[in-house]
Amino acid sequence: MSASPIDVRRLIADVPLAEHARRADASHADVTPDHWSFRKPFAPLAKVGPNLTRLGAMLEAAELFPGLRVLEFGCGVAWLGRRLAEAGCEVMATDISPTALEAAAAHDARYWPHLATRLRYVPYDGIRIDLPDGSIDRVLCHEAFHHVSDQGGVLADFSRLLAPTGRAVFMEPGPQHSGAESSQNEMRRHGVIENDIRIQDIWAAAQESGFARIEVGLFSIRPLMLPLGRFMDLYGYEMEGLAAPKPPPSATYRDLALPVLQGFRMFVLHRGQEASDRPSSLRREGLAAEIGVRLLQCGADGLRLVLRLENTGEVDWLPSGSQKGCVNLGLLLLRADGSLVNRNWKRHRFLTDPLPPGGVADIDLTLNLPPEAELSIDLVAEHVRWFGEPGLGQRLTLPPG
Repeated sequence: MSASPIDVRRLIADVPLAEHARRADASHADVTPDHWSFRKPFAPLAKVGPNLTRLGAMLEAAELFPGLRVLEFGCGVAWLGRRLAEAGCEVMATDISPTALEAAAAHDARYWPHLATRLRYVPYDGIRIDLPDGSIDRVLCHEAFHHVSDQGGVLADFSRLLAPTGRAVFMEPGPQHSGAESSQNEMRRHGVIENDIRIQDIWAAAQESGFARIEVGLFSIRPLMLPLGRFMDLYGYEMEGLAAPKPPPSATYRDLALPVLQGFRMFVLHRGQEASDRPSSLRREGLAAEIGVRLLQCGADGLRLVLRLENTGEVDWLPSGSQKGCVNLGLLLLRADGSLVNRNWKRHRFLTDPLPPGGVADIDLTLNLPPEAELSIDLVAEHVRWFGEPGLGQRLTLPPG
């Protein structure tokens, strides 16, 4: 006689929080500093393709860049947070399992000691994360939210932690997760929570906690491999610029995506209000500028440079700063032969308000160049692109002396 299915709602309600925490910690009992889980997302090997596809989609939605304050929630051994710290983010990693955090810290001490200033571990008691209000720019939750006992309480704490422009990004199972055979086995063997992810319920709780909007990812995890003839019937003729019959009505994106969406949910909760629909320097497309040199003069105080910058592109330039999309004047150092010495010698912030297409801005600054260095100037949308790609911008011919 087969066992009755486990109702995850009863499991959550009947087991005290402290016991849920103990069970979660027990599930990491075999984790050592050399455990296979430190090799994620490249382990287990059979799941590398789907893992990387989901992770890539999640990170793209997060819009990360160096210097962001990132909380990895349900980090386990922090394989993701470790890579983000290596890329320049300031990472706080938290998990309800002290055993997992201890193993992660021991692994770092042995193999990643240089990350100590950018990756730290924060204990979590299942109720509140011990970090100050508004101290986080991004929360990343990779297949961990479906393990929590109080989804609404966790969302409220995320809302408290996030800065006004922050966001929480989730990659989780789907709305029937608790009924899957693998989930039932986990709950029966270990007593851990394998909850369903129901977007409408989560959004209702998120709104109560102060989140302003939600976005849900629509994408296909696995490529659909087709014989050449079938591919041409679906898309190939159009791509090749050839006339072809209308594709069969069954060949829709919905048909490809629906099986994936039944098993996974990627969604983003935004702390702030709806972003402007007006295109801006947050994206590469449409960025262009004309840099006019009005004065280039060497004096006792250094090199004086007077410029007029015109937005000749199709998007607004965001005000200067260090955040993604902020437009600054970039000053590069070259050798006499034109080779690059320092691509990031100086940044000059010149915009206090957005600059629309057709707008102009004037700059007057004095520089002290290193000996025998040449100067190149360009605009940069931070963490997006240099305007002068693929070159180095506009090289200036310095006056004698």
